[in-house]
Amino acid sequence: MAYSHARLRNTLAVVRILTGVLFLVFGVYKISSMEFARAGFPQFLWEATHGGGVGFYGRFLDSFVWESTGKYAILVGFVELFMGIGLLLGLVVRPIALLGMVYSVNLMLATWMLPGPGQPLWRYLDGEMRYIALFLLFLLLGVGHAGENWGLGAIYHHHRHLDWEKDEPVSPQDFAEENVEEENVEDDEAFPITSLPRRTY
Repeated sequence: MAYSHARLRNTLAVVRILTGVLFLVFGVYKISSMEFARAGFPQFLWEATHGGGVGFYGRFLDSFVWESTGKYAILVGFVELFMGIGLLLGLVVRPIALLGMVYSVNLMLATWMLPGPGQPLWRYLDGEMRYIALFLLFLLLGVGHAGENWGLGAIYHHHRHLDWEKDEPVSPQDFAEENVEEENVEDDEAFPITSLPRRTY
């Protein structure tokens, strides 16, 4: 039992750290590169507001974001940088996971209609697979307390981390013996053995 918990926590920690490194690289590039602010992000917005995004979301981007593309491009870079640092250090992972899910939903809304109108549902889902997978990844990191192993989250969740460590592994043989003993006790309680009356002839 405890071994499986430790293995799961270690796996989540590795996934969290690697995801943090990726977002750290993305954030640093978008903040330090003028190409993203001048070309990359405006191109993304143009596609989202000219049929690529869901109707209401495309209108929202056209009204509030399009006028200040440079500022919002830097904001996107800082958001990714913040998520990268938090995931890498294992700090405030659950709020970052929530922010990452909102981030993924925004990307899905901005690119949902790229296959074109009137396409079957699988075409839209196929085009959004990377964002759907990203959403599920953040959901897993948030629900799985991914920052509590190999991260700073273990500091303010130290009690739960210790509770997990107290669990001792149970071998299959011990598990089977415990079940057999419990079944015997239940059978004895259900069918108590009483002395039979003596027959007289």
